[in-house]
Amino acid sequence: MSVVLAEERKNGEGNSMNCKVSIVVPVYNVEKYIGELIESIQKQSYENLEIILVDDGSPDRSGEICDQYASKDDRIKVIHKKNGGVGAARNDGLALATGEWIVFCDSDDWLETDAIKQLVDEGDRTQADVVFGDVNLVYGDRVEKAVFYREPFVTSDRAVIDKLIEADFCKTYCFDPPEGGPAFGYGGPWNKIVRRRLLEENNIKFDVRVKGIFDDLLYTAYIFAASKKVSYIHAVIYNYRQIMTSITRTYKSNLLEINNSIFQSWREFLEKYDESDSFLKPYYANVVRRLTTLLGLYYFNKKNPMKLNDQLKELKHLIQTEPYVSAINADSVKLNNRFDRLVVKAARKKAVFQIYMFYIYTQIKRIIKGKR
Repeated sequence: MSVVLAEERKNGEGNSMNCKVSIVVPVYNVEKYIGELIESIQKQSYENLEIILVDDGSPDRSGEICDQYASKDDRIKVIHKKNGGVGAARNDGLALATGEWIVFCDSDDWLETDAIKQLVDEGDRTQADVVFGDVNLVYGDRVEKAVFYREPFVTSDRAVIDKLIEADFCKTYCFDPPEGGPAFGYGGPWNKIVRRRLLEENNIKFDVRVKGIFDDLLYTAYIFAASKKVSYIHAVIYNYRQIMTSITRTYKSNLLEINNSIFQSWREFLEKYDESDSFLKPYYANVVRRLTTLLGLYYFNKKNPMKLNDQLKELKHLIQTEPYVSAINADSVKLNNRFDRLVVKAARKKAVFQIYMFYIYTQIKRIIKGKR
């Protein structure tokens, strides 16, 4: 593998070409936060920006707030559209973008002041197709820094870039984790700057079939797969706000169908880029993650109208279907945590009531921990 550490780079510093950067923001029901995000973009030390705000049919004042900012800053463009989901909103913004570089931000987060400058400078120095940095995870008043790799690097080694894809599938496959272990967010699009020509030449867009769940991981997998050079810097680029009511934390009656769409999309990626099955185990780890997510967001969620016995019957049938059964029975898959390992162990025995008890025990522990 060929990884060049940051101190070994020889392309020099301070030679930014001041090219235009397009920042695309899907906006939905975030009147409380959208102003902070927009202002963090406006205050960037790198000023040659195109700011594209896509109002995805927001029922609150989000669209109106976007228009207010646009009336005072000619760098801002606002699209108002019927609600179609975050992936479709990102695609609509991308279609309008004219910058050399593309950045996607979520509307309830915010950028560090030098974020774009640091990413563009790094792209100019290294001529990378993709540049990414670190993230602050914001839990109310508490902030945790998410460092993705032990050392910064720039690489054109295909084997290394493939390792980035493995970490995108599942963080336990990070090839050089920091001292605290793999972080959250390897597949996030929000800490990455991507050359627009890479997206256009490879027809890379967000997959609207998956309804805004894991479309970011799919996007990241495709940009890495298409990249000839990738650079990673040790600098906090982005502040990711953890909100309990986000799309990834609420009950969805169609989550089984969404999972099937996710797996279909992943299979299409594997068929195109994984001739040697090197991504198969990370993919299986991802499938297990989707299985354990089903427990809280679908099966054992208080909004699920099914009786517990019916939930268990359906779950027992599910774990005997693909790709769950292959993921459950695969050897040496590096899973995210102890809970995932316990679920897999019980699933191999088809012990679905045991899975239910594991889930309840985990929820009780969280409640007790939260009260301390």
